[in-house]
Amino acid sequence: MLGIRLNPDLEADLTALARRTHRTKSDVAREAVREYVDRHSLDAEYRRQVALVHEAQRGSDMDWLEAMAADLMADEPDYDWGDRKP
Repeated sequence: MLGIRLNPDLEADLTALARRTHRTKSDVAREAVREYVDRHSLDAEYRRQVALVHEAQRGSDMDWLEAMAADLMADEPDYDWGDRKP
């Protein structure tokens, strides 16, 4: 169980969204928290993958590096990493 305090504007936005989508505020908030946690988990996984690629680049087997990068990207969700640095 989690209770959070929202400022009045954010709570009004949440209420309006819940009504428009015919869901409860809890359902909308739960989905938002899940997406946030998933996103930040992906950030950690992305940093791990980048570290592996950088480590591989220090070697001489570029074919292996390209194959590994292609394999990693094959399962990558549609996520805009923007200008993030690892």
